[in-house]
Amino acid sequence: MRRYHLTTFGCQMNVYDSDRLEGLLAARGWLKAEATDQADFIFFNTCSIREKAAQRVISRLNEFKSLKKTKPHLVIGVGGCLAEQEGLNFLNKAPFLSLVAGPKRLTEIPELLERLDPTGPAVVLAGDGPAPLLAPTPKTQVLSAFVTIMEGCDNFCAYCVVPYLRGREKSRPLKEILTEVEGLLAQGAREITLLGQNVNSYAPNGEPQKGAEAPFTTLLKRLDSYSELWRLRFATSHPKDFPPDLIALFGTLRTLAPNLHLPLQSGSDAILQAMGRHYDWAQYLGLVKRLKEVNPALALNTDIIVGFPGETDDDLNQTLKALATVRYDSIFSFKYSDRPQTRALNLPHKVPEAVKAKRLTLVQTLQNGVTLEINRALIGQTVEVLVTGKGREPGQMSGRTGSNKIVNFLGSPDLYGQMVAVTITAAYKASLLGQINS
Repeated sequence: MRRYHLTTFGCQMNVYDSDRLEGLLAARGWLKAEATDQADFIFFNTCSIREKAAQRVISRLNEFKSLKKTKPHLVIGVGGCLAEQEGLNFLNKAPFLSLVAGPKRLTEIPELLERLDPTGPAVVLAGDGPAPLLAPTPKTQVLSAFVTIMEGCDNFCAYCVVPYLRGREKSRPLKEILTEVEGLLAQGAREITLLGQNVNSYAPNGEPQKGAEAPFTTLLKRLDSYSELWRLRFATSHPKDFPPDLIALFGTLRTLAPNLHLPLQSGSDAILQAMGRHYDWAQYLGLVKRLKEVNPALALNTDIIVGFPGETDDDLNQTLKALATVRYDSIFSFKYSDRPQTRALNLPHKVPEAVKAKRLTLVQTLQNGVTLEINRALIGQTVEVLVTGKGREPGQMSGRTGSNKIVNFLGSPDLYGQMVAVTITAAYKASLLGQINS
C-alpha cells in the first residue's frame, strides 16, 4: 500500500490546499504515513511570503538527501508559492526532487504520481493548468474546517508576492461553496473558516455588485441559515473593502464569531502609502470604531510589518501608538524582507537588519503586555468553548472561544465536539485556564 507524508508551511490557504491534496490522494488509495521513512511520497507545501520561510524549506529538504539515496523510488516533491516562484531553479538547490508544482497545479499531482518515474527527470508544473483551480475535494471528518472561497489578489501591495504567484482574484461560484460546506457539516464540522487573500472582495460573477448587497455579505447570510453550523469565521480581510452591510453582520448573524483579522501593517500614513495599502490610519481607525459600535466584544487581530524600506523611528512610533490605541487581542508581526518580483524590492533606504530586529522587539513587547491585560480581564467570566481536543496537561481538554482564544480545562474526552460553558480561572499570553461549569 502506498503511503504519503505531507508537511505544510505558511498560511491557512496552504493548509486548505494540503487538505485538498490529501483528499485526492486518499481517493486513489494512498494512506498517510506517520513518519517520513515510511512514505513513498514526501511532499512540502510551501510559502514564499517571507525569506525566512523559504530558507527553512530548503533546510528541511536537505534532510532527505540520504533517504532518497537509500530509497531510489521515493518521490520527493515541493509545491505551493515557493515552488511557483522557483520553478526549475528548485532543482539546482535540491537535485534529488522528483516534482515541483505551483499552487494552481496541486490537483494534478495524484494522477501524475501514477506515471512518474522517481529515478528519471523531475517534473515541473507551474502557472495555470487544466485541472479546476478551486474544485472541492473529499475531506476526513473534522470539527473545524477551512473552505477557500477565492484565490489570488488584485491589490499588488508593494511588499507582497501573492498576486505574482497565485494570480489575480478568482472567486468560486456561490453554489459550489454551499455544496462544500453542506458536505462538511454532514461529516460533523461545526465551525467553518472562509479563506481568501481578500475574502471581502469575493465576486463570483467577476465584478462586485454596485448599489446592492455585497456578494460576500450574501454568502455569509446563506451560511448563517444552516442550523448545524455553530461558528463562522473568515480571513483575510482588506480594510479598504468593508461595506456597511458587512460591518452590520457582526451584530446580527447568529454564527459569525466575534473575531476579525484586520491587517494594519503600519500605523504610519507615509509607510502605508509606500506599501500601496489604499487607506490611511484615520480611515482604518474609523473602520475599527464602526465595528466596535456594532459589536463591542469584537476581538481584533492584525498583521504588522516593521522595517519596510524608508521606515523611520517616527514611523515606528506611530505603529506603536496604533497598537496602544486599538488594543488588539493578538498580532502577527514580522520584519520586512525583500521578495522577488515585488515593487519594494527596488525601493531605496533599506532598513538595516539590526534596526529591524530592535523594532520588532519593541512591537512584540508592547503587544504582549496588551494581550496579557485583555486575557486577564476575562478571569471570573464564563465563556462558551468549542471543545476541539485534549489539553497539554493530563486530564485536560482544550477548545476555543468565539474570540478565538485557547482555553484549557479539566474534563472528559467525551466532551469533544461539544460547546461547553467554562469559567476562566487564570490567564496567560497564549491561552486561558478554566473550570467547566457543572
